[in-house]
Amino acid sequence: MQTISLVPRDTVEFFADMLHEIDHQPYELLRAATIPSDIHFNPDYQYLPESCLKNFFEVLTAHLCQQRLAWIFYRACKETCVPRLIALITERSSLQAALQQFCTQLQTQSTGSHCYLKQVAGKWWFIREKSGEDEAWFRTAETFAVICMAELLRTLTQDDWCPKSIGIQSDATDALSQLPLLANAQFFIGRSATVVEISTALVSKPVSLATPFIHVDQTATPDNPMSFAEQFRMSITPYLSMGKLPIKIAAEILRLNVRTLQRRLKQENIIYKSFIEHLVFEQVCQRLKRGDESITQIANRYGYSDAAHFSRSFKRIYGVSPSQYRKMPDLIGR
Repeated sequence: MQTISLVPRDTVEFFADMLHEIDHQPYELLRAATIPSDIHFNPDYQYLPESCLKNFFEVLTAHLCQQRLAWIFYRACKETCVPRLIALITERSSLQAALQQFCTQLQTQSTGSHCYLKQVAGKWWFIREKSGEDEAWFRTAETFAVICMAELLRTLTQDDWCPKSIGIQSDATDALSQLPLLANAQFFIGRSATVVEISTALVSKPVSLATPFIHVDQTATPDNPMSFAEQFRMSITPYLSMGKLPIKIAAEILRLNVRTLQRRLKQENIIYKSFIEHLVFEQVCQRLKRGDESITQIANRYGYSDAAHFSRSFKRIYGVSPSQYRKMPDLIGR
Protein backbone atom coordinates (compact mmCIF):
# COMPACT_ATOMS: atom_id res chain seq x y z
CA MET A 1 0.00 0.00 0.00
CA GLN A 2 1.33 3.44 -0.99
CA THR A 3 2.58 5.54 1.93
CA ILE A 4 4.28 8.92 2.24
CA SER A 5 7.64 8.82 4.03
CA LEU A 6 8.45 11.79 6.25
CA VAL A 7 11.73 13.31 7.42
CA PRO A 8 12.39 15.89 10.16
CA ARG A 9 12.68 19.49 9.09
CA ASP A 10 16.20 19.88 10.53
CA THR A 11 17.38 16.99 8.33
CA VAL A 12 16.12 18.79 5.24
CA GLU A 13 17.72 22.04 6.43
CA PHE A 14 21.07 20.22 6.76
CA PHE A 15 20.92 19.03 3.17
CA ALA A 16 19.53 22.31 1.84
CA ASP A 17 22.62 24.10 3.14
CA MET A 18 24.74 22.03 0.74
CA LEU A 19 23.11 23.79 -2.20
CA HIS A 20 25.26 26.80 -1.36
CA GLU A 21 28.16 24.74 -2.72
CA ILE A 22 26.54 25.17 -6.13
CA ASP A 23 25.01 28.64 -5.83
CA HIS A 24 25.29 31.20 -3.02
CA GLN A 25 21.68 32.19 -3.79
CA PRO A 26 20.14 28.75 -4.26
CA TYR A 27 16.46 29.73 -4.58
CA GLU A 28 16.07 28.08 -7.99
CA LEU A 29 17.82 24.94 -6.73
CA LEU A 30 15.54 24.78 -3.70
CA ARG A 31 12.54 25.06 -5.98
CA ALA A 32 13.88 22.31 -8.25
CA ALA A 33 14.30 20.09 -5.20
CA THR A 34 10.78 21.01 -3.95
CA ILE A 35 12.30 22.26 -0.70
CA PRO A 36 10.30 25.27 0.59
CA SER A 37 12.26 28.50 0.33
CA ASP A 38 11.19 29.34 3.91
CA ILE A 39 12.75 26.14 5.29
CA HIS A 40 14.98 28.10 7.71
CA PHE A 41 12.40 30.38 9.29
CA ASN A 42 8.79 29.20 8.91
CA PRO A 43 7.60 27.71 12.25
CA ASP A 44 4.41 26.20 10.80
CA TYR A 45 5.80 22.72 10.06
CA GLN A 46 8.26 20.22 11.54
CA TYR A 47 8.31 17.49 8.89
CA LEU A 48 8.61 17.33 5.12
CA PRO A 49 8.04 14.53 2.61
CA GLU A 50 11.08 12.40 1.92
CA SER A 51 10.43 13.06 -1.76
CA CYS A 52 12.10 16.49 -1.43
CA LEU A 53 15.35 14.77 -0.39
CA LYS A 54 15.14 12.45 -3.39
CA ASN A 55 14.69 15.53 -5.57
CA PHE A 56 17.60 17.18 -3.73
CA PHE A 57 19.96 14.31 -4.58
CA GLU A 58 18.87 14.46 -8.21
CA VAL A 59 19.59 18.21 -8.29
CA LEU A 60 23.07 17.64 -6.85
CA THR A 61 23.74 14.86 -9.34
CA ALA A 62 22.79 17.14 -12.22
CA HIS A 63 25.20 19.89 -11.11
CA LEU A 64 28.24 18.16 -9.57
CA CYS A 65 30.34 15.11 -10.37
CA GLN A 66 30.31 12.18 -7.94
CA GLN A 67 33.87 12.87 -6.76
CA ARG A 68 33.04 16.45 -5.81
CA LEU A 69 29.86 15.29 -4.11
CA ALA A 70 31.74 12.70 -2.07
CA TRP A 71 34.06 15.38 -0.68
CA ILE A 72 31.15 17.70 0.10
CA PHE A 73 29.36 14.86 1.88
CA TYR A 74 32.51 13.91 3.80
CA ARG A 75 33.01 17.44 5.08
CA ALA A 76 29.34 17.81 6.00
CA CYS A 77 29.32 14.49 7.86
CA LYS A 78 32.54 15.21 9.71
CA GLU A 79 31.71 18.78 10.69
CA THR A 80 27.96 18.71 11.23
CA CYS A 81 25.97 15.54 10.70
CA VAL A 82 27.92 12.96 12.73
CA PRO A 83 28.57 15.27 15.73
CA ARG A 84 24.82 15.88 15.90
CA LEU A 85 24.05 12.17 15.69
CA ILE A 86 26.58 11.23 18.35
CA ALA A 87 25.27 13.90 20.71
CA LEU A 88 21.92 12.07 20.65
CA ILE A 89 23.43 8.74 21.74
CA THR A 90 23.20 8.30 25.50
CA GLU A 91 23.90 4.55 25.56
CA ARG A 92 27.69 4.10 25.44
CA SER A 93 28.35 0.87 27.31
CA SER A 94 29.44 -0.66 24.02
CA LEU A 95 29.60 0.18 20.33
CA GLN A 96 26.80 -2.33 19.79
CA ALA A 97 24.54 -0.56 22.29
CA ALA A 98 25.36 2.86 20.86
CA LEU A 99 24.59 1.79 17.30
CA GLN A 100 21.39 0.05 18.32
CA GLN A 101 20.19 3.24 19.99
CA PHE A 102 21.14 5.22 16.89
CA CYS A 103 19.17 2.82 14.67
CA THR A 104 16.12 3.09 16.92
CA GLN A 105 16.21 6.89 16.85
CA LEU A 106 16.65 6.92 13.09
CA GLN A 107 13.60 4.71 12.69
CA THR A 108 11.42 7.08 14.75
CA GLN A 109 12.61 10.20 12.93
CA SER A 110 12.62 8.94 9.34
CA THR A 111 9.88 6.62 8.17
CA GLY A 112 11.69 5.70 4.95
CA SER A 113 14.93 4.12 6.24
CA HIS A 114 15.82 0.99 8.17
CA CYS A 115 19.22 0.53 9.84
CA TYR A 116 20.32 -2.29 12.14
CA LEU A 117 23.22 -4.45 13.33
CA LYS A 118 23.47 -8.11 12.41
CA GLN A 119 26.01 -10.87 12.95
CA VAL A 120 26.51 -13.16 9.97
CA ALA A 121 29.09 -15.98 9.78
CA GLY A 122 31.05 -14.59 12.71
CA LYS A 123 31.18 -11.03 11.33
CA TRP A 124 29.21 -7.98 12.45
CA TRP A 125 27.58 -5.72 9.88
CA PHE A 126 26.10 -2.24 10.12
CA ILE A 127 23.22 -2.44 7.63
CA ARG A 128 21.06 0.15 5.88
CA GLU A 129 18.08 -1.02 3.87
CA LYS A 130 16.61 1.40 1.37
CA SER A 131 14.40 0.81 -1.64
CA GLY A 132 14.64 2.71 -4.90
CA GLU A 133 17.97 1.49 -6.27
CA ASP A 134 16.69 1.87 -9.84
CA GLU A 135 15.78 5.53 -9.38
CA ALA A 136 17.96 8.50 -10.34
CA TRP A 137 18.48 9.80 -6.79
CA PHE A 138 19.61 6.52 -5.24
CA ARG A 139 23.31 6.40 -6.20
CA THR A 140 24.06 9.84 -4.74
CA ALA A 141 21.96 9.16 -1.64
CA GLU A 142 23.81 5.89 -1.01
CA THR A 143 27.15 7.66 -1.38
CA PHE A 144 26.12 9.98 1.44
CA ALA A 145 24.87 7.06 3.55
CA VAL A 146 28.14 5.12 3.26
CA ILE A 147 30.20 8.17 4.21
CA CYS A 148 27.93 8.94 7.16
CA MET A 149 28.00 5.33 8.42
CA ALA A 150 31.79 5.17 8.11
CA GLU A 151 32.39 8.52 9.83
CA LEU A 152 29.98 7.54 12.61
CA LEU A 153 31.93 4.31 13.22
CA ARG A 154 35.30 6.09 13.05
CA THR A 155 34.24 8.72 15.57
CA LEU A 156 32.51 6.35 18.00
CA THR A 157 35.60 4.13 18.11
CA GLN A 158 38.08 7.04 18.22
CA ASP A 159 39.75 5.91 14.98
CA ASP A 160 39.96 2.22 15.99
CA TRP A 161 37.51 1.22 13.27
CA CYS A 162 39.06 0.83 9.84
CA PRO A 163 37.13 0.02 6.67
CA LYS A 164 37.39 -3.54 5.41
CA SER A 165 34.42 -4.91 3.51
CA ILE A 166 31.67 -2.55 2.37
CA GLY A 167 28.74 -3.69 0.28
CA ILE A 168 26.71 -1.19 -1.73
CA GLN A 169 23.64 -1.47 -3.90
CA SER A 170 24.89 0.94 -6.58
CA ASP A 171 28.28 1.12 -8.32
CA ALA A 172 29.55 4.36 -6.73
CA THR A 173 32.92 2.90 -5.75
CA ASP A 174 35.17 5.38 -7.61
CA ALA A 175 33.99 8.42 -5.65
CA LEU A 176 34.01 6.59 -2.30
CA SER A 177 37.44 5.02 -2.68
CA GLN A 178 39.05 8.43 -3.26
CA LEU A 179 38.22 9.55 0.28
CA PRO A 180 40.97 8.99 2.89
CA LEU A 181 38.29 7.62 5.21
CA LEU A 182 37.53 4.75 2.82
CA ALA A 183 40.74 4.39 0.82
CA ASN A 184 41.53 0.94 2.26
CA ALA A 185 38.04 -0.51 1.94
CA GLN A 186 37.14 -3.38 -0.35
CA PHE A 187 33.85 -2.60 -2.07
CA PHE A 188 31.28 -5.08 -3.33
CA ILE A 189 28.60 -3.72 -5.66
CA GLY A 190 25.11 -4.94 -6.48
CA ARG A 191 24.27 -5.93 -2.90
CA SER A 192 20.70 -6.09 -1.62
CA ALA A 193 21.49 -3.52 1.10
CA THR A 194 24.26 -1.11 2.13
CA VAL A 195 26.50 -2.99 4.61
CA VAL A 196 29.66 -2.01 6.51
CA GLU A 197 31.77 -4.58 8.33
CA ILE A 198 32.71 -4.07 12.02
CA SER A 199 35.22 -6.27 13.82
CA THR A 200 33.89 -8.41 16.68
CA ALA A 201 36.38 -6.86 19.11
CA LEU A 202 35.08 -3.36 18.44
CA VAL A 203 31.41 -4.29 18.80
CA SER A 204 31.77 -5.01 22.52
CA LYS A 205 34.18 -2.14 23.23
CA PRO A 206 32.78 0.79 25.31
CA VAL A 207 32.30 4.18 23.71
CA SER A 208 34.31 6.77 25.62
CA LEU A 209 33.62 10.07 23.88
CA ALA A 210 33.35 13.24 25.94
CA THR A 211 30.58 14.77 23.83
CA PRO A 212 27.47 16.15 25.58
CA PHE A 213 24.14 14.37 25.52
CA ILE A 214 21.12 16.05 23.92
CA HIS A 215 17.69 15.18 25.24
CA VAL A 216 15.38 14.15 22.41
CA ASP A 217 11.66 14.75 22.85
CA GLN A 218 10.22 11.54 21.46
CA THR A 219 6.73 13.09 21.40
CA ALA A 220 7.96 15.34 18.59
CA THR A 221 8.41 12.44 16.18
CA PRO A 222 5.65 11.40 13.76
CA ASP A 223 3.41 8.59 14.95
CA ASN A 224 4.16 5.24 13.36
CA PRO A 225 2.12 3.87 11.80
CA MET A 226 -0.02 6.79 10.61
CA SER A 227 -3.01 6.82 8.32
CA PHE A 228 -2.46 8.04 4.78
CA ALA A 229 -4.49 11.15 5.64
CA GLU A 230 -2.11 12.00 8.50
CA GLN A 231 0.93 11.36 6.30
CA PHE A 232 -0.53 13.55 3.57
CA ARG A 233 -1.35 16.37 5.99
CA MET A 234 2.16 16.44 7.48
CA SER A 235 3.91 16.14 4.13
CA ILE A 236 1.91 18.81 2.30
CA THR A 237 1.78 21.40 5.14
CA PRO A 238 5.22 22.90 4.26
CA TYR A 239 3.87 23.81 0.82
CA LEU A 240 0.66 25.52 1.88
CA SER A 241 2.21 28.95 1.41
CA MET A 242 1.72 28.21 -2.29
CA GLY A 243 -1.98 28.71 -1.54
CA LYS A 244 -4.59 26.73 -3.44
CA LEU A 245 -2.22 23.93 -4.39
CA PRO A 246 -3.46 22.01 -7.47
CA ILE A 247 -3.53 18.25 -7.00
CA LYS A 248 -1.14 17.83 -9.93
CA ILE A 249 1.48 19.95 -8.14
CA ALA A 250 0.90 18.11 -4.86
CA ALA A 251 1.42 14.78 -6.63
CA GLU A 252 4.63 16.03 -8.24
CA ILE A 253 5.97 17.22 -4.88
CA LEU A 254 5.26 13.82 -3.32
CA ARG A 255 6.50 11.88 -6.37
CA LEU A 256 3.12 10.19 -6.70
CA ASN A 257 0.90 9.57 -9.69
CA VAL A 258 -2.12 11.89 -9.63
CA ARG A 259 -4.52 8.97 -9.90
CA THR A 260 -2.74 7.16 -7.07
CA LEU A 261 -3.08 10.23 -4.84
CA GLN A 262 -6.74 10.65 -5.78
CA ARG A 263 -7.47 6.98 -5.08
CA ARG A 264 -5.78 7.01 -1.68
CA LEU A 265 -7.54 10.19 -0.61
CA LYS A 266 -10.86 8.77 -1.76
CA GLN A 267 -10.24 5.69 0.42
CA GLU A 268 -9.94 8.10 3.36
CA ASN A 269 -13.15 9.94 2.30
CA ILE A 270 -11.12 13.08 1.60
CA ILE A 271 -12.07 15.64 -1.05
CA TYR A 272 -8.72 17.13 -2.05
CA LYS A 273 -9.80 20.73 -2.70
CA SER A 274 -11.71 21.05 0.57
CA PHE A 275 -8.96 19.34 2.56
CA ILE A 276 -6.26 21.70 1.24
CA GLU A 277 -8.46 24.73 1.85
CA HIS A 278 -9.00 23.74 5.48
CA LEU A 279 -5.25 23.15 5.98
CA VAL A 280 -4.50 26.58 4.50
CA PHE A 281 -7.00 28.30 6.75
CA GLU A 282 -5.68 26.50 9.82
CA GLN A 283 -2.39 28.29 9.18
CA VAL A 284 -4.22 31.51 8.37
CA CYS A 285 -5.91 31.33 11.78
CA GLN A 286 -2.55 30.95 13.51
CA ARG A 287 -1.20 34.00 11.70
CA LEU A 288 -4.30 36.03 12.51
CA LYS A 289 -3.80 35.22 16.20
CA ARG A 290 -0.17 36.32 16.11
CA GLY A 291 -1.26 39.75 14.91
CA ASP A 292 2.06 40.69 13.28
CA GLU A 293 0.71 40.71 9.69
CA SER A 294 -2.17 42.57 8.08
CA ILE A 295 -5.07 40.59 6.63
CA THR A 296 -3.99 41.65 3.14
CA GLN A 297 -0.45 40.38 3.78
CA ILE A 298 -1.79 37.04 5.01
CA ALA A 299 -4.09 36.78 2.00
CA ASN A 300 -1.20 37.44 -0.37
CA ARG A 301 1.01 34.92 1.45
CA TYR A 302 -1.47 32.15 0.69
CA GLY A 303 -2.05 33.01 -2.94
CA TYR A 304 -5.10 35.29 -2.70
CA SER A 305 -4.48 38.41 -4.76
CA ASP A 306 -8.00 39.61 -3.93
CA ALA A 307 -8.48 40.29 -0.19
CA ALA A 308 -12.27 40.31 -0.63
CA HIS A 309 -12.22 36.80 -2.11
CA PHE A 310 -9.97 35.69 0.75
CA SER A 311 -12.40 37.11 3.32
CA ARG A 312 -15.39 35.44 1.67
CA SER A 313 -13.63 32.07 1.65
CA PHE A 314 -12.64 32.47 5.29
CA LYS A 315 -16.17 33.44 6.34
CA ARG A 316 -17.63 30.47 4.46
CA ILE A 317 -15.56 28.11 6.67
CA TYR A 318 -15.55 29.93 10.02
CA GLY A 319 -18.74 31.96 9.89
CA VAL A 320 -16.98 35.25 10.61
CA SER A 321 -14.65 37.51 8.66
CA PRO A 322 -10.86 37.42 9.27
CA SER A 323 -11.04 40.78 11.07
CA GLN A 324 -13.84 39.50 13.35
CA TYR A 325 -11.90 36.30 13.99
CA ARG A 326 -8.84 38.30 15.02
CA LYS A 327 -10.92 40.06 17.70
CA MET A 328 -12.30 36.86 19.22
CA PRO A 329 -9.43 34.32 19.33
CA ASP A 330 -10.76 32.54 22.40
CA LEU A 331 -14.00 31.50 20.77
CA ILE A 332 -13.04 29.94 17.47
CA GLY A 333 -10.40 27.51 16.29
CA ARG A 334 -9.23 26.26 19.68
